[in-house]
Amino acid sequence: MLEQSAVHMTEEEIDAYYRQQQEENLKRYYAIQANRAIQEDRGRLIRLVIVTVAALVVCTIFLKLNFQVQQQTYRVAVLQKEIDALRLTNEDAQKRLEDTVDLFSVQKKAEALGMGYPKEENVVYYSVDETDYMFQTGEIPPS
Repeated sequence: MLEQSAVHMTEEEIDAYYRQQQEENLKRYYAIQANRAIQEDRGRLIRLVIVTVAALVVCTIFLKLNFQVQQQTYRVAVLQKEIDALRLTNEDAQKRLEDTVDLFSVQKKAEALGMGYPKEENVVYYSVDETDYMFQTGEIPPS
């Protein structure tokens, strides 16, 4: 268009035409730059959202594990108290059992039934080889 009517245009009109073209080019350049900036901002926003979600997931997992550890620690403490209570109960029962057995009365009842301390001829000694077992090949003699 400029070439066909360039013969009839003045220098000011040509300058105005080039200024208008330059302004349009600048507008297109700024629009492209703005679109590029918006796309970069979207990319940054998406990366920020992904990193934030990942951080939240990691924190949630950490808090869950921490809670489980605390629960297990509490459970161990409760079970330890239970063990201590059972151990005390067992010790008390053992003491009561030991106190109820009167060895003197057991000895008197054994003597009443004809039992006595073994005499030298009632004791039979066996020699055992280095092995940890032995076979009985005959009857044990009555005492």
